[in-house]
Amino acid sequence: MIRSHLSARAGGALLVAIVMATLLAACGGGTYHVTATFDDVGDLQKSGAVQVADVRVGKISSIKLTKDFRAKVGMSIDSGAHIPKNSEALVRTTSLLGEKFIELRPMASPTQTPYLTNGDVVTRTQQAPELEFVADAAIELLGAVNSNDVATLVQTGAQAFQGRGPELNRLLSDLSTISATLASRTQQLTSIIDNLDRGAQTLAGGSGDLKTLLTNLATTSQILADNRQKAVDAVQQLSRLAAVQNDVLDKYHQNLDTQIKQVDAILAVAATQTQQLGTVVDFLNQFVYALPKAIPVDFTQVYMWAVPCTNDSRSPSNCLTG
Repeated sequence: MIRSHLSARAGGALLVAIVMATLLAACGGGTYHVTATFDDVGDLQKSGAVQVADVRVGKISSIKLTKDFRAKVGMSIDSGAHIPKNSEALVRTTSLLGEKFIELRPMASPTQTPYLTNGDVVTRTQQAPELEFVADAAIELLGAVNSNDVATLVQTGAQAFQGRGPELNRLLSDLSTISATLASRTQQLTSIIDNLDRGAQTLAGGSGDLKTLLTNLATTSQILADNRQKAVDAVQQLSRLAAVQNDVLDKYHQNLDTQIKQVDAILAVAATQTQQLGTVVDFLNQFVYALPKAIPVDFTQVYMWAVPCTNDSRSPSNCLTG
């Protein structure tokens, strides 16, 4: 009888405890538990933060080693945080040397149902590219390169340069010759550099003149730009004038050619009769000097007809030579 009463009281207490736990969870003051398994969590600590979009929504409740030597992380999430089951868990750090935490990142819309509930497992996990993980990966990569790989690289290089020995020797010889030539011209190179330096200093000393020159060029360019149409019109007029001149010259080309030839013949004869030309010049000089003395008044008309001596019957036969 006493045992029956004790059993009844124990069952009632258990029922009350269950109801209270349910009510507390319903009031939003509880948490739910999820897990995620990582290949490596680094120095992740228990009681570290669990975040969503950089907002703390829970804490790390446990870190355990699995049979396959992976890290199983338990997380206590605030019951008010509704996180889609389609999410991944990442190990991140607050800064380069800061503490690590777990980020739960929805793979789709943050409001997509169903949400994580107590006992769920986040299957997608990864480590964010932290400094220590990158270093580990580099070490693994370099560690994978063994002596056979190095030998293979050397052999491949030897095959690539096989038969190219003479060419490589010529290349090295040419490079050596060029280097020696440059080395032997050190003084000339120094002189060139010095001259360039002096030239730069000269230009710097005449910066005012250069500035004036550039200013004048700018002004001239502006004037030409402002009078562009006038310049174009002038060129067009010159082009038309040249065309008209060509027409005129073409029309009278034969006459001009004849006259030029006649003048050339006259000059040729005159060049052989320099003595007679001197006599004519002297006569004209005496004529223009003496004539005014014979004029009785201020005005008179003088008419003179010049006849070559060869056409004048009064002239001796040797008038050109005598």
